[in-house]
Amino acid sequence: MPTNSAQAQVSNETKQAVISELIKTAAGRQRLAASMIQPLRTRRDYTSVGRKTFLVEQLPDGALPIYDKDPGVTAYVIGEEGENILAITKPRRVIFPLFEIATNPEIPLTQIKERRFDLIERSQDLAKVAIQVEEDTRTFQVLDAIAVSGFDDLSGQTNPDVTVVAPITPSVMADAFGLIEQHDLRVARIFINAKDYTDIRKWGRDVLDIETQASLLRTGLQATLWGAQIIVTRLVTPGTVYVCCEPEYFGRIPVRTELTVLSADDPKARTIGFSVFENLGIGAFNPRGLTRLTVTRG
Repeated sequence: MPTNSAQAQVSNETKQAVISELIKTAAGRQRLAASMIQPLRTRRDYTSVGRKTFLVEQLPDGALPIYDKDPGVTAYVIGEEGENILAITKPRRVIFPLFEIATNPEIPLTQIKERRFDLIERSQDLAKVAIQVEEDTRTFQVLDAIAVSGFDDLSGQTNPDVTVVAPITPSVMADAFGLIEQHDLRVARIFINAKDYTDIRKWGRDVLDIETQASLLRTGLQATLWGAQIIVTRLVTPGTVYVCCEPEYFGRIPVRTELTVLSADDPKARTIGFSVFENLGIGAFNPRGLTRLTVTRG
């Protein structure tokens, strides 16, 4: 397959001709799968919310995903198979269970001829959405587990919710920042639904540094508030706002096997397919880095 720079220089007709030739053989389809890996990783990293929340760390061969949590707090990690959340109080060192996220985009051979779409682009779109949603959904499950665990006045393990009667005001958001900053942490991300972001958008440029670059808007980044990025995503429930500290002080996403693409055709179903998978863990070892706003609207 041509490199990315070469692909930008060749015509669509030439590109489609090369793909058509590669589809015909198993070895060619393996080359197609290999050519998808880096562009697919780039697409996912560009728009992924989870990878903006926790620090992504590639695990060396043989290394275990073991991290030290802050003393006196509970760590929240996604359990094995990625199905439940574990609350770990003791010991101080925490092992993040690893699990697999996988998808198998398939395209019938008849559709390739009928619709004349780009096989590579189409497969990357399907795989990116599936993998990214799985990652981001589990990330917000961790944030919810921290928030609903309840505020302990004695230990101060988690920050209390900030209750808001709409509209959201700068003073309310300042209170939320203060709950995190009192632990010597700096707020870096605000995750919010589009319906609630309408309140913040009305604050104007005197308070907000509004983003206008189309390339960044596609990542969900809408504005910067006091040095923290405001990221709008549909995965956040309306009426809920998450204010998070810097990823490296909040949690980790240890990656054992980075996003990989293999050829996975199904001759009986007459489909061209790809197996896309990764092996990773997700968790927060410092719940003090999160404050949740609950917004009530009339």
